[in-house]
Amino acid sequence: MDENGAPVSGFDQEQYARVERAAQVVGKTPEVFVRDAALAAADDPFIKALVDAGDRVGNLAEVFGTHDTRAARDDRTAWPDPAPMSRRDLHEID
Repeated sequence: MDENGAPVSGFDQEQYARVERAAQVVGKTPEVFVRDAALAAADDPFIKALVDAGDRVGNLAEVFGTHDTRAARDDRTAWPDPAPMSRRDLHEID
């Protein structure tokens, strides 16, 4: 409860009762329990990976947005096409 005696904000009475019971089980006040849970969630490796992925996508979008794709298309013509397969080659694969 805050200094006015109200439960931790963001919870209705039923939700706050669940938080209060869980906090009692681990020997914490509801405020400390909620704070610790929020900090643990913020340190979750999956959340960190999502944040990192968002940053990387933004960076890649910037790079590809300024990249000249015509040069990449021209480079493809530098590689020879593979030799066509003969009937004998196809037979050997079977």
